[in-house]
Amino acid sequence: MWSFRILSSFLVFGSSLLRNSLFASAAASVTATFNNNVQYKFDTDGNAIDSTSGKIDFFNGAYVWYGLSFGCGEEFCGIKSWTSTDLQNWHANGYLFDPNTTDIKAFCAAPLSGNCGRPHIVYSESTSTYVLWVNANSPGYAVFTSSSPTSGYVLSPNRALVGYQPPGPFQAGDFSVAVVNGTGYLAYSLLDFTTTGASIWPPFLQSIYFQQLTPDLMNTTGNVSHVVTPANDLVDFEAESPDIFKRGDYYYITASNTCGFCTGTLLIFYRSKSPMGPWARQIISADTCGGQSTGVLTLPNPDAPLDYTKSSYIHQADLVRTSPLAGTRQAAHAHQFQLLTFLKDGSVADLDCSLSKSVSTPIITGTLPDTKYTNAALKATDSSGIYSEQKYIPNCNLPDYQLYQTFSTSKSGTLISVSVNIAGNTPTGNLTITIFRFQNNTNFYTPRYVWETLATRDVLPSEISQAFEVITVPVLNTTVAAGDRIGIALVSGSITPMCIMVTDAMDPGTMYPAQGVVPGGDRNLFAIGANQVSLRGKEGKTPPILVLSGELRWFATIA
Repeated sequence: MWSFRILSSFLVFGSSLLRNSLFASAAASVTATFNNNVQYKFDTDGNAIDSTSGKIDFFNGAYVWYGLSFGCGEEFCGIKSWTSTDLQNWHANGYLFDPNTTDIKAFCAAPLSGNCGRPHIVYSESTSTYVLWVNANSPGYAVFTSSSPTSGYVLSPNRALVGYQPPGPFQAGDFSVAVVNGTGYLAYSLLDFTTTGASIWPPFLQSIYFQQLTPDLMNTTGNVSHVVTPANDLVDFEAESPDIFKRGDYYYITASNTCGFCTGTLLIFYRSKSPMGPWARQIISADTCGGQSTGVLTLPNPDAPLDYTKSSYIHQADLVRTSPLAGTRQAAHAHQFQLLTFLKDGSVADLDCSLSKSVSTPIITGTLPDTKYTNAALKATDSSGIYSEQKYIPNCNLPDYQLYQTFSTSKSGTLISVSVNIAGNTPTGNLTITIFRFQNNTNFYTPRYVWETLATRDVLPSEISQAFEVITVPVLNTTVAAGDRIGIALVSGSITPMCIMVTDAMDPGTMYPAQGVVPGGDRNLFAIGANQVSLRGKEGKTPPILVLSGELRWFATIA
């Protein structure tokens, strides 16, 4: 359960309120690094962050990342959140509300309903509640409320209406809500289904509208601004996925073009000195680095939290192109966080998609809520490297190969469990994971060798997420000595692919050394092709064992 203190002074922090009088002066700080080359983020239990159309906000001293979960493989799996003190290490909080009740399933999973998408949270000072807006059904939007930013949300019987939604085939679509200088605002895309009928593209037209919120942040009020430019072109009329922030004299609305979880679309920045316009427009990326924009986080400078000329602004995107699994609503994609650069006229420098791009910036150190996190990965004794700066990439080589990751134990004690990250799209068979002990690397090349089995788990298809979640194999009553050679065997009985995460040492599909040559070292990813269980080579003397570059993402706990 979260513990909150509502203090009299506050400052606007992106789309949320930072309510802490201590921040009137310098605040404790930590350095956060945003590296284009490290795209997959993991929580402290080892699971890949399963967030689509998500956002990070700063609520009462904690960074909260929330977004749609698609790990279950359905149109709506729920909205999850994670908490961090440093934007690097993320602690899983679970769902904002139970996604499996009959009422919520009917409400959020209905076809063409919006599926409770594009979640955004704001804090209402007037009611001392957190207000969650989601895109679900029509007219306008559905709102939930809670005393906590990360759980306990209850659906309101009243809908949040929008100032402009003509009768007929018009529907409010993607949106954002934010609090700027104590005033709430809504930016929303209005879908115009009178413009359907194209044989190929676009499927319909849509454009963005901007409007003020009521003081309780539960509805809209006042006039509406149509966010279009003098160009009045297809870029303006395919704008979606907006977000809102303010820097200096300018209000900014970020957007993409009509995309629908696609593998790359325009990144657009609108800006105006008035919520009513007029609006200037920039396109700062041709494809958002292979994904779609989800929002911008405002980071006050720890040395001058109230001076927004010194704030940093982090753009957040879903990198859909990285997903190794097919489909439009995929949980297995990565994310990108990039520090924005502003020019003197208020315009924004182009997004830099190069993998070498890495920027560090000081941020206010957050505090964790009164929740007991398990932090299973952080507490691991041995691992492939579970830290935030370790790069991993997906590889879907199951069931084409049987895989054998090896390591040496770093201490003596009782081996409690071994965990790996797995993803799959409706697998047709079990995944068998075996933990074993062996003597040396030559064992893999020796016909009829028998290892010492320590534990085995048959993972059912229903237990495999479309996100890279951790699968843990409990090991019972097994004593190990420091330096023991341990292996993790993965054998898939599925016809459809399953995916692993591997370190980016080299191309993970590359063999080394030459087939049949025993490698050195205690950490190797051995493989054998499916059903490749006989000698190879023209002389019939080469064992069928391969060694793949990279290392499986794994961790083990020894007590």
